[in-house]
Amino acid sequence: MPNPNTILTTVNVTMRGNLLGTTDKRPKPLSPTKAPPILPSEVIEEILVRVPASTLVKLKIVCKSWNALISNPEFARDHLHWSRADPRMTRPRLIYSFSDDRKIRFSNPSSPLNEAGFFEMDVGLDILGSCNGLICLRWMTGYLRQSIRLWNPCTRSASDWLEIASQPGDMYGFGYDRVHHNYKFLYGHKIHTFGSNSRTTIVQDPPSYDPKQAIGTFVYGTLNWAAQARSNFLEWVILSFDLANENFCPLSLPDMDNSEERYVPAVGALRDRLCVCLKEKYGRWIFWVMEDYGVQESWTKFITIFSKSHQLDRRFYPFKAMYMTENDDVLAVFFSPYHNVSFNLVIIKADDGRAWQRNVYKADHQDCYVYHESLVSPSHLGLPSFHY
Repeated sequence: MPNPNTILTTVNVTMRGNLLGTTDKRPKPLSPTKAPPILPSEVIEEILVRVPASTLVKLKIVCKSWNALISNPEFARDHLHWSRADPRMTRPRLIYSFSDDRKIRFSNPSSPLNEAGFFEMDVGLDILGSCNGLICLRWMTGYLRQSIRLWNPCTRSASDWLEIASQPGDMYGFGYDRVHHNYKFLYGHKIHTFGSNSRTTIVQDPPSYDPKQAIGTFVYGTLNWAAQARSNFLEWVILSFDLANENFCPLSLPDMDNSEERYVPAVGALRDRLCVCLKEKYGRWIFWVMEDYGVQESWTKFITIFSKSHQLDRRFYPFKAMYMTENDDVLAVFFSPYHNVSFNLVIIKADDGRAWQRNVYKADHQDCYVYHESLVSPSHLGLPSFHY
């Protein structure tokens, strides 16, 4: 087994010639080869924590010490911290599943038109969320019976199935509690905390608003839904659930005098900021971002979408923001109210608001998420898990 330090250092060997031009052909004694310098373990860790997760998984075979370091939960948390500062380390992928086959697909969100890689999975799986490299999967095992598991495709690890009860019309959501540093899954009026000391608790009833989509969007330690007031169908809010405090709170939408009430607001996320797409009465869609989560005054108009009839089918609505590229273009999905099992991908140019349709998928629009690679594995949470 080679010394792992040789991977991190370069040894330059200089061949010295005979400067005097002598004809002496006697062999010269060879100087002993110097061993490469040995780096302290702290320096090695500082280097590896800045390496992409997909590369680190391969480097586990270099030696036992590297395997132990890369598999350590604390190293995984430190690596996640660095990854958030540099998205190139996480190799973001758009993930989605088809309802008629066994494949979960992965494609580059900056160019989703390219052919996607895929994983073969069991029939009947739904994606309920993606957070910090973990994907929450659901398997319907019967009427009002379902099981969930956490899966990290990068480390190829998954937790055992956890059976939970469900009710018609339940709200769902998966995310990370930034205060208590654990992962939680909301379903209906219950929330499950993953871990060796896992627990399921009852949460308060949501305020008098009806969410229009079952699965909440995870942003900054919260789950979010577009919700309609039960007392006034023209009143819309963003219903927020705080994963740390485990309570609901309505957030007001941006102030728009000419909003189109017939169109359902679409809640998305852009670079860990809450984003909502609203439609004006005059046919334009506007993306708003909340720069400071929970602060009404921080709503900022980000992009106004202009489209011609030959570019987008106006029957499709609304746009849900999924991802922002390095040049601030936005990848969004939009779906038809007349065809609830299909969605289209669209690239929205940041410089002029032009929207270009890229692809059409026959899949549930709620099964579309952005996955960021990480080293966080279900076993780090104390969950019984396996590798495949």
